[in-house]
Amino acid sequence: MEIQMKHNKKRNTAFLYECLVRELTKAILKEDKQGQTKVKGLLREFFTKGKVLAKELDLYKSLLESKELNQDFSRRLMVETKKDFDELDRKDIFNEQTALINKINKALGNKAFSNFVPNYKDLATIGLYFQNSNLGAKKRIMLEDKVVGYLTRLDENQTEMKPVDSLEFKMFVKRFNETYEHSLLREQKDLLSNFIVSFSDNGLGLKSFMNDEIGRLKETISSHIDESNTPLNENFKKVRAKLDSYSKRPIDSKMVEEVFYIQDLLAEVKRNAD
Repeated sequence: MEIQMKHNKKRNTAFLYECLVRELTKAILKEDKQGQTKVKGLLREFFTKGKVLAKELDLYKSLLESKELNQDFSRRLMVETKKDFDELDRKDIFNEQTALINKINKALGNKAFSNFVPNYKDLATIGLYFQNSNLGAKKRIMLEDKVVGYLTRLDENQTEMKPVDSLEFKMFVKRFNETYEHSLLREQKDLLSNFIVSFSDNGLGLKSFMNDEIGRLKETISSHIDESNTPLNENFKKVRAKLDSYSKRPIDSKMVEEVFYIQDLLAEVKRNAD
Protein backbone atom coordinates (compact mmCIF):
# COMPACT_ATOMS: atom_id res chain seq x y z
CA MET A 1 0.00 0.00 0.00
CA GLU A 2 1.51 3.33 -1.11
CA ILE A 3 1.40 6.39 1.08
CA GLN A 4 1.32 9.90 -0.36
CA MET A 5 3.11 12.57 1.64
CA LYS A 6 4.46 15.98 0.68
CA HIS A 7 8.21 16.36 0.77
CA ASN A 8 10.01 19.70 0.42
CA LYS A 9 13.35 18.73 -1.10
CA LYS A 10 14.92 22.09 -0.30
CA ARG A 11 14.37 21.34 3.38
CA ASN A 12 16.16 18.02 3.05
CA THR A 13 19.77 18.62 4.11
CA ALA A 14 21.06 15.48 2.40
CA PHE A 15 19.48 16.59 -0.90
CA LEU A 16 21.08 20.05 -0.63
CA TYR A 17 24.44 18.40 -0.03
CA GLU A 18 24.03 16.08 -3.03
CA CYS A 19 23.13 19.04 -5.25
CA LEU A 20 26.38 20.75 -4.27
CA VAL A 21 28.40 17.59 -4.92
CA ARG A 22 26.93 17.31 -8.40
CA GLU A 23 27.57 20.99 -9.11
CA LEU A 24 31.18 20.41 -8.07
CA THR A 25 31.37 17.40 -10.40
CA LYS A 26 30.15 19.47 -13.34
CA ALA A 27 32.62 22.24 -12.54
CA ILE A 28 35.49 19.74 -12.43
CA LEU A 29 34.47 18.21 -15.77
CA LYS A 30 34.25 21.66 -17.38
CA GLU A 31 37.53 22.73 -15.74
CA ASP A 32 35.54 25.65 -14.30
CA LYS A 33 37.87 26.88 -11.54
CA GLN A 34 35.52 29.67 -10.50
CA GLY A 35 32.61 27.25 -10.20
CA GLN A 36 34.73 24.83 -8.16
CA THR A 37 35.71 27.64 -5.79
CA LYS A 38 32.08 28.67 -5.28
CA VAL A 39 30.88 25.15 -4.48
CA LYS A 40 33.83 24.31 -2.25
CA GLY A 41 33.21 27.54 -0.36
CA LEU A 42 29.59 26.56 0.31
CA LEU A 43 30.60 23.04 1.38
CA ARG A 44 33.16 24.48 3.81
CA GLU A 45 30.74 27.07 5.16
CA PHE A 46 27.84 24.70 5.83
CA PHE A 47 29.15 21.13 6.02
CA THR A 48 32.46 21.18 7.88
CA LYS A 49 32.66 19.24 11.15
CA GLY A 50 30.71 20.87 13.95
CA LYS A 51 28.26 22.73 11.70
CA VAL A 52 24.62 21.93 12.46
CA LEU A 53 23.89 20.85 8.86
CA ALA A 54 26.92 18.55 8.96
CA LYS A 55 25.50 16.94 12.11
CA GLU A 56 22.14 16.42 10.42
CA LEU A 57 23.81 15.06 7.27
CA ASP A 58 25.66 12.49 9.39
CA LEU A 59 22.30 11.20 10.67
CA TYR A 60 21.03 10.78 7.10
CA LYS A 61 24.23 8.91 6.23
CA SER A 62 23.91 6.60 9.24
CA LEU A 63 20.74 5.22 7.62
CA LEU A 64 21.64 5.67 3.94
CA GLU A 65 24.91 3.77 4.33
CA SER A 66 23.37 0.87 6.24
CA LYS A 67 22.16 -2.11 4.22
CA GLU A 68 21.19 -5.76 4.60
CA LEU A 69 20.41 -5.44 8.32
CA ASN A 70 17.95 -7.65 10.17
CA GLN A 71 14.62 -6.09 11.13
CA ASP A 72 15.33 -5.89 14.85
CA PHE A 73 18.62 -4.06 14.41
CA SER A 74 17.10 -1.83 11.72
CA ARG A 75 14.34 -0.63 14.05
CA ARG A 76 16.78 -0.05 16.91
CA LEU A 77 19.05 1.95 14.60
CA MET A 78 16.10 4.01 13.40
CA VAL A 79 14.94 4.79 16.95
CA GLU A 80 18.40 5.90 18.10
CA THR A 81 19.04 7.95 14.95
CA LYS A 82 15.63 9.64 15.23
CA LYS A 83 16.39 10.41 18.88
CA ASP A 84 19.63 12.13 17.86
CA PHE A 85 17.76 14.00 15.11
CA ASP A 86 15.14 15.29 17.55
CA GLU A 87 17.90 16.64 19.80
CA LEU A 88 19.14 18.97 17.06
CA ASP A 89 17.89 22.57 17.22
CA ARG A 90 15.25 22.68 14.47
CA LYS A 91 15.28 26.48 14.38
CA ASP A 92 19.04 26.53 13.80
CA ILE A 93 18.71 23.93 11.04
CA PHE A 94 15.88 25.87 9.35
CA ASN A 95 17.88 29.09 9.46
CA GLU A 96 21.03 27.41 8.10
CA GLN A 97 19.05 25.71 5.34
CA THR A 98 17.50 29.07 4.41
CA ALA A 99 20.93 30.70 4.29
CA LEU A 100 22.33 27.84 2.17
CA ILE A 101 19.37 27.89 -0.24
CA ASN A 102 19.78 31.65 -0.73
CA LYS A 103 23.52 31.34 -1.34
CA ILE A 104 23.04 28.47 -3.82
CA ASN A 105 20.51 30.59 -5.72
CA LYS A 106 22.90 33.52 -5.78
CA ALA A 107 26.12 31.65 -6.57
CA LEU A 108 24.90 28.76 -8.75
CA GLY A 109 21.35 29.59 -9.78
CA ASN A 110 18.07 27.77 -9.19
CA LYS A 111 19.09 25.11 -11.74
CA ALA A 112 21.32 23.57 -9.04
CA PHE A 113 18.20 22.17 -7.38
CA SER A 114 17.28 20.34 -10.59
CA ASN A 115 20.34 18.07 -10.49
CA PHE A 116 19.56 14.39 -10.90
CA VAL A 117 20.18 12.62 -7.59
CA PRO A 118 20.03 8.80 -8.10
CA ASN A 119 18.99 8.00 -4.54
CA TYR A 120 16.55 10.91 -4.19
CA LYS A 121 13.63 8.64 -3.23
CA ASP A 122 15.65 7.19 -0.35
CA LEU A 123 16.69 10.69 0.79
CA ALA A 124 13.04 11.77 0.71
CA THR A 125 11.84 8.70 2.63
CA ILE A 126 14.42 9.20 5.38
CA GLY A 127 13.70 12.93 5.49
CA LEU A 128 9.99 12.24 5.97
CA TYR A 129 10.78 9.67 8.66
CA PHE A 130 12.89 12.20 10.57
CA GLN A 131 10.16 14.85 10.34
CA ASN A 132 7.07 12.67 10.89
CA SER A 133 5.93 14.23 14.19
CA ASN A 134 2.79 15.76 12.64
CA LEU A 135 1.68 12.56 10.92
CA GLY A 136 -1.05 10.27 12.18
CA ALA A 137 -0.16 6.89 13.71
CA LYS A 138 -1.03 4.91 10.56
CA LYS A 139 1.12 7.05 8.27
CA ARG A 140 4.02 6.99 10.75
CA ILE A 141 3.96 3.18 10.90
CA MET A 142 3.78 2.87 7.12
CA LEU A 143 6.71 5.27 6.75
CA GLU A 144 8.75 3.40 9.35
CA ASP A 145 8.10 0.13 7.51
CA LYS A 146 9.35 1.75 4.32
CA VAL A 147 12.63 2.73 6.00
CA VAL A 148 12.96 -0.77 7.47
CA GLY A 149 12.50 -2.12 3.95
CA TYR A 150 15.39 0.05 2.78
CA LEU A 151 17.67 -1.04 5.62
CA THR A 152 16.92 -4.75 5.22
CA ARG A 153 16.86 -5.09 1.44
CA LEU A 154 19.65 -6.91 -0.33
CA ASP A 155 21.98 -4.91 -2.53
CA GLU A 156 20.94 -5.90 -6.05
CA ASN A 157 24.05 -4.47 -7.69
CA GLN A 158 26.29 -7.28 -8.90
CA THR A 159 29.49 -5.32 -8.52
CA GLU A 160 31.00 -4.33 -5.20
CA MET A 161 32.52 -0.92 -4.52
CA LYS A 162 36.06 -0.85 -3.24
CA PRO A 163 36.76 2.20 -1.04
CA VAL A 164 38.95 4.69 -2.88
CA ASP A 165 41.14 6.98 -0.80
CA SER A 166 42.05 10.57 -1.75
CA LEU A 167 45.60 9.65 -2.83
CA GLU A 168 44.33 6.95 -5.20
CA PHE A 169 41.80 9.42 -6.58
CA LYS A 170 44.50 12.06 -7.20
CA MET A 171 46.66 9.48 -8.99
CA PHE A 172 43.68 8.48 -11.13
CA VAL A 173 43.02 12.11 -12.13
CA LYS A 174 46.72 12.61 -12.95
CA ARG A 175 46.81 9.54 -15.20
CA PHE A 176 43.48 10.55 -16.70
CA ASN A 177 44.73 14.05 -17.62
CA GLU A 178 47.89 12.60 -19.16
CA THR A 179 45.94 10.09 -21.26
CA TYR A 180 42.75 11.90 -22.28
CA GLU A 181 43.76 15.15 -23.95
CA HIS A 182 41.00 14.84 -26.55
CA SER A 183 37.33 15.64 -25.99
CA LEU A 184 35.56 13.11 -23.83
CA LEU A 185 32.80 10.88 -25.12
CA ARG A 186 29.40 11.38 -23.47
CA GLU A 187 29.62 7.96 -21.81
CA GLN A 188 33.11 8.82 -20.51
CA LYS A 189 31.82 12.06 -18.99
CA ASP A 190 29.04 10.07 -17.31
CA LEU A 191 31.57 7.56 -15.96
CA LEU A 192 33.92 10.25 -14.65
CA SER A 193 31.02 12.14 -13.09
CA ASN A 194 29.78 9.03 -11.27
CA PHE A 195 33.32 8.18 -10.14
CA ILE A 196 33.79 11.64 -8.61
CA VAL A 197 30.36 11.57 -6.94
CA SER A 198 31.08 8.08 -5.53
CA PHE A 199 33.05 9.76 -2.73
CA SER A 200 29.85 11.28 -1.36
CA ASP A 201 27.19 8.62 -1.95
CA ASN A 202 29.11 5.50 -0.90
CA GLY A 203 29.46 4.47 -4.54
CA LEU A 204 25.72 3.81 -5.06
CA GLY A 205 25.46 5.81 -8.27
CA LEU A 206 28.74 4.47 -9.65
CA LYS A 207 27.76 0.83 -9.03
CA SER A 208 24.46 1.33 -10.82
CA PHE A 209 26.12 3.14 -13.73
CA MET A 210 28.91 0.55 -14.08
CA ASN A 211 26.45 -2.35 -14.18
CA ASP A 212 24.47 -0.64 -16.95
CA GLU A 213 27.53 0.51 -18.89
CA ILE A 214 29.32 -2.85 -18.71
CA GLY A 215 26.14 -4.49 -20.00
CA ARG A 216 25.99 -2.02 -22.90
CA LEU A 217 29.67 -2.56 -23.76
CA LYS A 218 29.27 -6.35 -23.69
CA GLU A 219 26.28 -6.11 -26.00
CA THR A 220 28.21 -3.87 -28.41
CA ILE A 221 31.28 -6.13 -28.35
CA SER A 222 29.15 -9.23 -28.98
CA SER A 223 27.63 -7.62 -32.08
CA HIS A 224 31.12 -7.46 -33.62
CA ILE A 225 32.14 -11.06 -32.85
CA ASP A 226 31.72 -13.68 -35.56
CA GLU A 227 33.02 -17.21 -36.23
CA SER A 228 36.26 -16.11 -37.88
CA ASN A 229 39.73 -16.39 -36.35
CA THR A 230 40.93 -12.95 -37.38
CA PRO A 231 43.16 -11.01 -34.93
CA LEU A 232 40.45 -8.36 -34.56
CA ASN A 233 37.84 -10.99 -33.70
CA GLU A 234 40.16 -12.57 -31.12
CA ASN A 235 40.77 -9.16 -29.56
CA PHE A 236 37.02 -8.57 -29.28
CA LYS A 237 36.71 -11.90 -27.46
CA LYS A 238 39.45 -10.87 -25.02
CA VAL A 239 37.70 -7.57 -24.31
CA ARG A 240 34.40 -9.37 -23.69
CA ALA A 241 36.18 -11.77 -21.29
CA LYS A 242 37.61 -8.75 -19.47
CA LEU A 243 34.13 -7.25 -19.14
CA ASP A 244 32.78 -10.60 -17.87
CA SER A 245 35.47 -10.67 -15.18
CA TYR A 246 34.26 -7.39 -13.65
CA SER A 247 31.33 -9.11 -11.92
CA LYS A 248 33.88 -10.88 -9.70
CA ARG A 249 35.88 -7.73 -8.84
CA PRO A 250 35.14 -4.72 -6.64
CA ILE A 251 35.03 -1.40 -8.47
CA ASP A 252 38.23 0.60 -8.12
CA SER A 253 40.08 3.27 -10.10
CA LYS A 254 41.87 0.58 -12.16
CA MET A 255 38.55 -0.83 -13.37
CA VAL A 256 37.28 2.66 -14.16
CA GLU A 257 40.40 3.31 -16.26
CA GLU A 258 39.97 0.01 -18.10
CA VAL A 259 36.36 0.85 -18.91
CA PHE A 260 37.53 4.23 -20.25
CA TYR A 261 39.88 2.42 -22.64
CA ILE A 262 37.15 0.02 -23.77
CA GLN A 263 34.77 2.93 -24.38
CA ASP A 264 37.49 4.54 -26.51
CA LEU A 265 38.09 1.30 -28.41
CA LEU A 266 34.44 0.79 -29.31
CA ALA A 267 34.04 4.44 -30.30
CA GLU A 268 37.02 4.06 -32.65
CA VAL A 269 35.53 0.87 -34.14
CA LYS A 270 32.26 2.72 -34.73
CA ARG A 271 34.05 5.68 -36.37
CA ASN A 272 35.91 3.31 -38.72
CA ALA A 273 32.70 1.46 -39.57
CA ASP A 274 30.95 4.73 -40.40
